[in-house]
Amino acid sequence: MIKKISAIVVVASVLLAGKALADSTFGYGSAGTGQVSATAQAKVTVNVPKLILLRVGTAGATIDTLTFSASPTINTLPGATLGADGSGKAATWDGAVPLFADAAGQDLNALVWTNSAGGGELTCSTTANTQFTSAFGLTSANVAVSSSGTLGHPGTSTACGSTVSVAKNTLLAGTWTYSIAGSALANAAAGTHTQTTTYTATTL
Repeated sequence: MIKKISAIVVVASVLLAGKALADSTFGYGSAGTGQVSATAQAKVTVNVPKLILLRVGTAGATIDTLTFSASPTINTLPGATLGADGSGKAATWDGAVPLFADAAGQDLNALVWTNSAGGGELTCSTTANTQFTSAFGLTSANVAVSSSGTLGHPGTSTACGSTVSVAKNTLLAGTWTYSIAGSALANAAAGTHTQTTTYTATTL
């Protein structure tokens, strides 16, 4: 008899393996009158992964490159029309320092979203790659950035320095306009200046 009971327990254990067991109670009234009750509970568990998404510029893995070309104006001839490359070209320069026009603004679209209960934050940092240092006349602070939309740039220039808050389950989208003033270009050494700004969205 003991062996049979053990076998039944083993079989029941195998059948119930991997299945949720329901809560069960019973009510009993020996007199057969009045109310009795039984209660049972069911628990629901939902696992939601934490997610944060950030996009700056076009979609994909390619880093957007914003190229600004300085446009000098030589007082008197030739003025702002410098023509083709060459040496010994005619000029009637009067000795005034050349002026540089403001570089036209260029736009990048930016989006961020997170489902983190504490929301998130957006920051940035900039690394000078080639000549983008004060020794060559340009720094990250010279690249101004203005914002429109619901997502502001983390700072008024690519020097960064500010933190943008990101609310939970709220899509923030903005257009960031990058520009360089002619006065900054007038202080820059000749050559190609490059820098890379890295934007980081972090959950809280």
